[in-house]
Amino acid sequence: MQQVFSKYLILIFALGSSLASYSQTNDYQGRKCFGYQRDSCTTSKNIFYKVHEESRSALFLKGQTSSTRFTIYNGRDYRISLCWDPVLGSQIKFKLIDAQSQTVLYDNATEQYSSEFEFTTTQTRDILIEVTIPGESASLEALTNEEIIFVRKDMELGCVGVLVEHMITPTKGF
Repeated sequence: MQQVFSKYLILIFALGSSLASYSQTNDYQGRKCFGYQRDSCTTSKNIFYKVHEESRSALFLKGQTSSTRFTIYNGRDYRISLCWDPVLGSQIKFKLIDAQSQTVLYDNATEQYSSEFEFTTTQTRDILIEVTIPGESASLEALTNEEIIFVRKDMELGCVGVLVEHMITPTKGF
């Protein structure tokens, strides 16, 4: 009887542990933002666009700016789209910057903060995608002042996805 009880106890413990770890996937630790760009960003309706391996997602605070680098290749069309948790606001800023010269090639502020941009490139180069979340965060201020502060995850933290799609540039003319 005691052996049967022990087996059931172990089974219940194992089941409870797995359910507890499953329910924690919505937490901001670990992998909450993993694959966010695949699950939340809208892909192009053009069937020739393919998702680029440089697509990524990250956890952001209000007021934070961050950038990621990738190479664009001559003879390709690119589509960059952003998606984000609603807690971060109704719009976010992003720029495409030449990594070598630091020249701003595109700024979505000039297009009413559009979340998508398509372009053709005639030159292979490294670019930076710089994302800025508007607003202020006491957490960011505390980081610079070395203060200890609590962060309200439901009000200041959210995922941002950068979906990069590419295709070979179609031939122009006849």
